[in-house]
Amino acid sequence: MTQLLDCPWRLVVCDMDGTLVRGTTALAHLGAWIGHEAVIEGLEAKLARGEVSDGEVAEGYARFYRGVALADAVEAMSGIASIDDIGVGVEMLRQRSVEVFIATVSWSFAARGLANLWGFSEVCGADLELDRSSGVFTGRVARHFAPEDKVAFVAEYCGRAGIAMEQVVAVGDSRSDLPLFKAVGFSVALNATRDARAAASTSVAGPSFLAALRAVPGLLP
Repeated sequence: MTQLLDCPWRLVVCDMDGTLVRGTTALAHLGAWIGHEAVIEGLEAKLARGEVSDGEVAEGYARFYRGVALADAVEAMSGIASIDDIGVGVEMLRQRSVEVFIATVSWSFAARGLANLWGFSEVCGADLELDRSSGVFTGRVARHFAPEDKVAFVAEYCGRAGIAMEQVVAVGDSRSDLPLFKAVGFSVALNATRDARAAASTSVAGPSFLAALRAVPGLLP
């Protein structure tokens, strides 16, 4: 693949919950699958009110994954509700040699499952501890992931790949995307909160991933 000479962008980084995933979250979707939906809904309500942190949500719910197989949880993610045209948009970007990542403060394994489904090349997020010998989760958090960690992840990749942060586009919807919005060359608030719309370069509302991509000058034809 050859990169278009008039395309100034090298990397698009997308949030997961509220951005690619709509009408639910990865935690709520998996909570319903495991059978503890009410627990995660309570934790997410506290998170929305600012009563707990993302890390406290992860710690509070990690124990319910004890004994759950990674492969089964990844497969369960394939049924989550999402916006339209994600795979089409990712393929269009890859044809233009633009890399596409998912960056979330939710579980990295959930993001990886969707990345494999839609064609994203890299993901970052919070890690659940996995028993490698059995392929099942232990019920403990291996690594927490904060909004600022999205910036560190993207900056580290860009440093290795020879990409300037000004050549990165971020697509997101809420407070966890604000640090990355500030750090990159262009940002799109997609179906977003007021704070995210105020912080972004532009905002888009609607059911299609392509609409967000087409809002970026020079990204798509």
